[in-house]
Parts: sequence; structure tokens; C-alpha cells
Amino acid sequence: MPSAKTLAEKLAAYPELEKRVSELIDIVEAESGHLDRADDAENAVIDNLKELGNELLTGWGAHKENQKFEEAHDLHPDSDTKKNKHTG
Repeated sequence: MPSAKTLAEKLAAYPELEKRVSELIDIVEAESGHLDRADDAENAVIDNLKELGNELLTGWGAHKENQKFEEAHDLHPDSDTKKNKHTG
């Protein structure tokens, strides 16, 4: 039976996510020393989580788009449809 990955192992596969989680832990542990008020710490956590959510959902959307394209291509391999590369 395969062993379940630890949180650290899962995070290691996503360096940007690992960095964000580490930043959140730093806030909780007050490592940076620049957050002296609860309101400041709360705002820092909220801002970090908003950015994290945006990054995660952008990555998730790109993954889903690619997955759907591959599924469509598998169903219709002779199709002339080419994947539309979005820029910006």
C-alpha cells in the first residue's frame, strides 16, 4: 500500500505555494517583527491569502483548460483545431 505524502512533500511539489504558506507561518510566528498590531497582522494575512487564492485559481484554470483540450483532442484526433495560446 503506498504511503500518503506528508504536507511538506506535497508543498515541495509547488514551490510558489510553499513560499506563500511559509510567509503565512512567518506572520503567525511574528518572525518579520514589522507587525506590531493585530490589525496589521490581520491585513497581512488577508492580503497574502487573496494573492494565494488568485495564483492558485489561475493555475487551476490553466490546468483545467489544458485538460479539456487534451480530452477533446483524444476524442477527435483528426480535428484541425489548435490550442489557442493566451498571452498576457
